[in-house]
Amino acid sequence: MIHRIFALVIVFALSSLVAAHDIGAAESKKYPAPRFPSYLKPPKSIDDIMPFARAAARQTGGRTPLGLVEKGTAALIVTEVGADPMVMQAIKRAYEERGVKTYIVGEHELLGVNKEEALKAVHAMHWFTSEQGYMEVRRWIDDLFVDPEVPKKWLKERRPDLYNAIYTKGDEVPQKQRELAKQFGGPNVAEAMIKYLDQHPDIKAVFWRRGGRPRTARLLKQHSAKFYGNYIFDNRYELMNKASTFPGDVWRLAEERVLESLAWLDRVEAFDPEGTNMSFELTEEEAKTWASGAYNQGHLFMSPYQATGRFPFSVVDYPAIQKKWNAPLQTKVNGVFAGTSNHAGSYPRIEVYVKDGYVTEVKGGGVYGELWREFLKYPKINELTYPYQEKPGYWWFYEAGLGTNPKFFKRPDENMEGNNQSERNNAGVIHWGFGGSVIHDPDKPEESKAWIDFPKQNGLPKDHWWHIHNTLVTYRGRVHGTKNTWITIIDKGELTAYKSPEIRALASRYGDPNEVLAEDWVPHLPGINAPGKYEDYAKDPWKTFMEVMKKVNAGTYEYFYPKKK
Repeated sequence: MIHRIFALVIVFALSSLVAAHDIGAAESKKYPAPRFPSYLKPPKSIDDIMPFARAAARQTGGRTPLGLVEKGTAALIVTEVGADPMVMQAIKRAYEERGVKTYIVGEHELLGVNKEEALKAVHAMHWFTSEQGYMEVRRWIDDLFVDPEVPKKWLKERRPDLYNAIYTKGDEVPQKQRELAKQFGGPNVAEAMIKYLDQHPDIKAVFWRRGGRPRTARLLKQHSAKFYGNYIFDNRYELMNKASTFPGDVWRLAEERVLESLAWLDRVEAFDPEGTNMSFELTEEEAKTWASGAYNQGHLFMSPYQATGRFPFSVVDYPAIQKKWNAPLQTKVNGVFAGTSNHAGSYPRIEVYVKDGYVTEVKGGGVYGELWREFLKYPKINELTYPYQEKPGYWWFYEAGLGTNPKFFKRPDENMEGNNQSERNNAGVIHWGFGGSVIHDPDKPEESKAWIDFPKQNGLPKDHWWHIHNTLVTYRGRVHGTKNTWITIIDKGELTAYKSPEIRALASRYGDPNEVLAEDWVPHLPGINAPGKYEDYAKDPWKTFMEVMKKVNAGTYEYFYPKKK
């Protein structure tokens, strides 16, 4: 009886998220109009940066929670070679004002490489822009196969046209620069960091890379517990926006409200105006397991498979790890995932069909789709059973990563360098990912030896990748034991937790909650929330993005927020 009463209390506490009996009424609402932040300005001096740097040094939410490092301790920030020196100088000053000793070291420094040579190598290998969204596949091959030459050879023999699309220009780069570029961002830097940490025992916190926190922590081996988060505040776009100043307590409370709802769901549905329409069901015990492992600041795990096969992060004492390992939950997801962007950029609209959790067909997608269809037939990829999986194959629906900060936006600068990861951090955006993954073995929270040994022995990929971003998605779940009581977690790209009275009251401590909680960026999708035809947009999404960025740079974009006076 007590458990039933408690369940009812939780459900009613989430009443701001619940749409009971009248789902259709919510669907008639229009999608939010496009937005792009109007306040982004290049700094003239370090003084222009310092207010944002001080806020970042105190930020306790998201991928880069610098504020979790305690006064009187030391932190290591490892930057990419292209980090803005003035921005990093501001971060160091702000951190040390807080009483945190700060080591800032570039990846090239750890590797003993001249900065100029490192920049040349990195730029030479990033010859493409986000117009070539299919280049995400190159990173999958290069980073997630133990010996990438094997899949490269296979692709070149079967489809030289596809091989040429992702490798020919890179192959033309001098061998020395190619080899140098491969050293950054991965195991070579991690090994150098381990030596550095051995030599600096006073360092208690580490920030490195832009994503993949569980994977990044594993690379640091005996120092993995020191890994506090990624590092994104190395440029003006990431630092001098309102994401860095967004109140951490508001941010975390919104994430907690999402997590609380997951344990009470027996069915989940998601749909998006670009064509995504998927669902899966859970037992009561599976829902509780999912909820216990879904926390990852700024990137909640909205897929049970993604939230399991690991020792989860602690909600109370993040980034500490919980003591109980959750066995993988490969839910029977059914439906289609559709979209026009991924971590690398844009591509013609794609449809990925999934039956009982496994990819069965890929339609459209231009070169990205062609590559996907080809690798669906890669040797042994569908026949062998990975460790901890009940069924064979790699092509499982794995990831549903939810962004939770309403101030992040699609960055024009990184898209000109073939990178499109910032938009996934925006509140309400989900990036779907495909391919199996297990983070830890059951005995300890370190890299799963069984999982890594298996692809090494069989020439298969060792982690998920292949992404589709949905920016105006609706994601909802049905409450256990009810016929039609739904908790709407995302409504047309908006995280509904931010509309709750509790969170609005907390946000009011920092100003007008309408402004504090406002979405500063909403995607520009013709035929959905902007003038034009979606069919035209879907054929060439990059064209629309460039038209928008041209207006943004000229200061003439009609959807600036706040509106320019």
